[in-house]
Amino acid sequence: MQRVDLKNLIQLIRENKDFEANLILDEGCIFETEDPKPLIKVLNYLINYLKDLSDRPLEISLDLRPQDYLLSLLAYTDKTDLPAVSDQIEGALKQYKASLENIHNKGQNFQFKVAFSR
Repeated sequence: MQRVDLKNLIQLIRENKDFEANLILDEGCIFETEDPKPLIKVLNYLINYLKDLSDRPLEISLDLRPQDYLLSLLAYTDKTDLPAVSDQIEGALKQYKASLENIHNKGQNFQFKVAFSR
């Protein structure tokens, strides 16, 4: 089993992808998994999706909550028609006991919320 620290993982992805983002990341969002690679691919996919919607910095937050870890990724965009999100994402997140919610405030922003059960 490998320990995944979501805060460190997000910071590492940001450094490697070299994109602008405002980060508010809680400490202590850690879990164990057999293979973190699919999670890294999912996070990269979500970030790439949002980066294509806007030229402004992304807003990324990670909240340590009693029942879960909530990762929120938001892009400000005035677009109203968005490409479909891959249907493989939710399946990939299940192995991490995580769920995905998409929120589109048309003409304002698009947000992914990923909740990791504790």
